[in-house]
Amino acid sequence: MKKNRYLPFGYHIQNGTLCIHEVEAAVVRQVFEDYQDGMSYLRIAERLTAKSVPYMENRTDWNKHRVKRMLENSRYCGDDDFPLIIPADTFDAVAALIGQKSQVEPLSEELDSIRSKAICGACGAKYKRDGRSKNYEAWCCSAEGRITPKRITDQALLESVTEILNVIISNPSLLELPSPHRENYSLDVARTENQINREIEKSEVDSDYIKLLIFGCAAAKYGACADTEPVYLTRRLLVIFEQQQPLDAFSVRLFEDTVKQVVIDVDGSLWLRMINGKLIGKE
Repeated sequence: MKKNRYLPFGYHIQNGTLCIHEVEAAVVRQVFEDYQDGMSYLRIAERLTAKSVPYMENRTDWNKHRVKRMLENSRYCGDDDFPLIIPADTFDAVAALIGQKSQVEPLSEELDSIRSKAICGACGAKYKRDGRSKNYEAWCCSAEGRITPKRITDQALLESVTEILNVIISNPSLLELPSPHRENYSLDVARTENQINREIEKSEVDSDYIKLLIFGCAAAKYGACADTEPVYLTRRLLVIFEQQQPLDAFSVRLFEDTVKQVVIDVDGSLWLRMINGKLIGKE
């Protein structure tokens, strides 16, 4: 007789007979369905853990390795005298997906360029490409495994980025930043300046102390100055885009020279954060 602790998740012994555990079997079927729908091992494990689904007594901490072992366990489709939980065609389809995922072709230069700068607008994690076959790909958050409501394909990603670059080419003024606001010197700076004047007017001058006051005052004033780098980068961007002809296809060079990040929101909307910090979308 098999012992329960050695049985795959989804089965139990009842009256001495190996039977399907209906509650657990429902979880197994959902795991296979979720994987076919594009969900990663990690994301499936996180969902099971969040729902406190026990994989053994008092243990609900699922991980991607447990999920992978479940998806690769052929006994779910009736092998070794186990009752069938997963139809053979479903099991074979999942096995094919797993095999295809390990044979993903390397990204093109264009897609690899975008991948290096793509981030999730919700959590800031890197975006990744889930390409399980030549006929299926989806871009998703690497931390959450989140796929947008409308699947982002390679072609859609390239077209969206190119479209925004063309929007900027047609209207380079979008790159302009608000005029930098010069901070007023703080009250402490004014007090330090007054202290310097008083020290200088004394009959016995402590030059070392005055130097300290002067250096401190200069540092405080410098800290209040506006950062000039964004202004320089904006000018650089304007020169590039004012001379750029509209794009017929994605340009790796233009993208690499001008874009800092590709920000993808949970609804699938896409924005480009330029090297000067300006965030620009399609509208």
